[in-house]
Amino acid sequence: MVKKIDLNILQQSRFLLLFPILILAALLSPQACSQAVKAEELADPFRQLDERWPSANQYRLTTGAPGPEYWQQRADYKIEVALDENRKRIIGSAKIHYQNNSPHELTYLWLQLDANRFTPNSDKRLTTLTNVGNDLTVESLQSLLATTFDGGVKLKKVAEQSGKPLEHTVVKGMLRVDLPKPLAAGDSFDFVIDWEYAINNSKLVAGRTGYEMFDDGNAIFCIAQWFPRMCAYTDYGGWRHKQFLGRGEFTLEFGNYDVKISVPADHVLMATGKLVNRNEILSETQNERLTAAINSETPLFIVNADEAKMTSEVTTFDEYKTWHFQAENVRDFAFATSRKFLWDACGQSVGDRRVLCMSLYPPEGMPLWDQYSTHAIAHTLEVYSRVTGIDYPYPHATSVMGVVGGGMEYPMICFNGPRPEKDGTYSKSTKQGLIGVVIHEVGHNWFPMIINNDERHWMWLDEGFNSFVQTIAQREWDRDPEYTRGEPRRYTSYFANAKQRSIMTHPDAVFDIGSNAYSKPSAGLTLLRETILGRELFDFAFQEYCRRWAYKRPEPSDFFRSIEDASGTDLDWFWNGWYYTTDSCDFELVSITKKNLHDGNPESDKDRSEKKKATEYPNLIKEREVDVPRRIDRYESLLDFYDTYDPDAVTEKKAKTYSKFLERLTEEEKQAIQDLERLNLYQVKIKNHGQLVMPVILQLIFT
Repeated sequence: MVKKIDLNILQQSRFLLLFPILILAALLSPQACSQAVKAEELADPFRQLDERWPSANQYRLTTGAPGPEYWQQRADYKIEVALDENRKRIIGSAKIHYQNNSPHELTYLWLQLDANRFTPNSDKRLTTLTNVGNDLTVESLQSLLATTFDGGVKLKKVAEQSGKPLEHTVVKGMLRVDLPKPLAAGDSFDFVIDWEYAINNSKLVAGRTGYEMFDDGNAIFCIAQWFPRMCAYTDYGGWRHKQFLGRGEFTLEFGNYDVKISVPADHVLMATGKLVNRNEILSETQNERLTAAINSETPLFIVNADEAKMTSEVTTFDEYKTWHFQAENVRDFAFATSRKFLWDACGQSVGDRRVLCMSLYPPEGMPLWDQYSTHAIAHTLEVYSRVTGIDYPYPHATSVMGVVGGGMEYPMICFNGPRPEKDGTYSKSTKQGLIGVVIHEVGHNWFPMIINNDERHWMWLDEGFNSFVQTIAQREWDRDPEYTRGEPRRYTSYFANAKQRSIMTHPDAVFDIGSNAYSKPSAGLTLLRETILGRELFDFAFQEYCRRWAYKRPEPSDFFRSIEDASGTDLDWFWNGWYYTTDSCDFELVSITKKNLHDGNPESDKDRSEKKKATEYPNLIKEREVDVPRRIDRYESLLDFYDTYDPDAVTEKKAKTYSKFLERLTEEEKQAIQDLERLNLYQVKIKNHGQLVMPVILQLIFT
């Protein structure tokens, strides 16, 4: 019989293993490491990181918490926007109230014009390689033609509230607005921007936004990065206006939104925030269904399949309705609209509130979306609220099918791509993909929508954290989830990749962003929780970090310091190796040696010595020369005490010494010696040929 022994209960066994707690260990062979990965060398893996991290100040403390003078800017928006369905254009006007909470005087403001990534000469276009292969396929031709699409922002007005034009300069995807006079610390500035742009066809020009056409001639519009958004101005880096290349996402300010969206009257629309004119927009039946849904544990249809099919029989509609949304203290705003949408909803308890969980999808999303999407939302709110310690604060969470291959997140609303085949069937991977992406994108409401990290510079600070909590949510969804992003063993091949970069690398400079920003950071948190700190310490520290930085903007050092502060554990060795280097680890099991207890008992010492001699290999020379005459046999005068002395003999002196030793012991110590005499004691020596400091986890199998 083979018995598997858990290392955590090893002390209950008759076997005892001695090994170092921390050891230089490895996942890869040294040969593979030397050929594939050039480690970012650190002279001492246990070197403290204070000299590498930004110095603490009144804004950010050494504990990792915000300081007493922490500040961040604020931007409030009043927007009126219309969708021109026929021309596929967005036309908008925004009144922006900018509050300068910094201690600095500002002479200009920076805004993001993210749609400018779709201009022919954008940095995104100029840095994207096109490979059409030997033969020009239809797909590659479409890809080439897509580079001619101009979806950039056309500014119609940039002016003060009075209407007086403001001097401004467009720098690729950024807009600088020159202020008529310096904006003093604590003051605010109001201005107006009118703009429009062409919406991208997401099948031809991929992005995190756009429209998707269906066979019936109707489209789903998922609109994001659609208005001029204020760049963040920060204590650690001033204006954050690095160009948007499509990967490193967004660095944004919190604010209140009042948004009126005009779309064809037969559309169903959902957006960030609360629908404040619900009674005007929705029919009496839809209102009754929505009221019933919030108290339902399972999804109810607000717009069912027959109703969606009926509205989809037309492709244009001349009448418009205006949907009015308000959102408080959010960092962004997005919306989705279509006449094709089915709409289902249920309620989820969060604290003492009920939150609406809703899904919008066309008939092409059935039978998959109606069964899983809204349930996945409710599950996410339940698990993330518990794991982070921050209850979901918003009135609704909505998942929309369309425009993205995977998923994309915004406050209260996300766009998700997985769907069944046209014949109504779906694979297991598609089902798991939908559940997983809904959990992931809804989970982004915590990272970065609440804990507002600088995504463009530190993508892992939200994607890695969100992926980590996602693994917990998926383990609580299914007994055997296929989502394994948080398992370190799944990513050993990435550690051997010659193009690997450290986690602390700008996302636009990383080859494998999935492993670098999602998987490795998620696996690192799993190591902390399951191995290094343990669940109790880690969960307390993780929630403390989330609590400290809710509705604020943390930097990586704030996270590192917060975890150390709340757990009471020096983890610089772990941050060093896992986050700042591409170091790997390589275990070698050098030896396993059985050890015997030497307690000073002359009887057991004698027995042990005799057994050892009996098991020693024979000495061939001695055997051959056993009858050779010895000089001491011829001259007895050469003999003394040591020629007849038995070193293992139990003498009176040894017996007295042992007796006195026992007299000094307590009963517990005597019992411990007796217990040890019944144990088999082994010493395991392990050598690390890599550079990465890691705990050693062993599974022992005894036969």
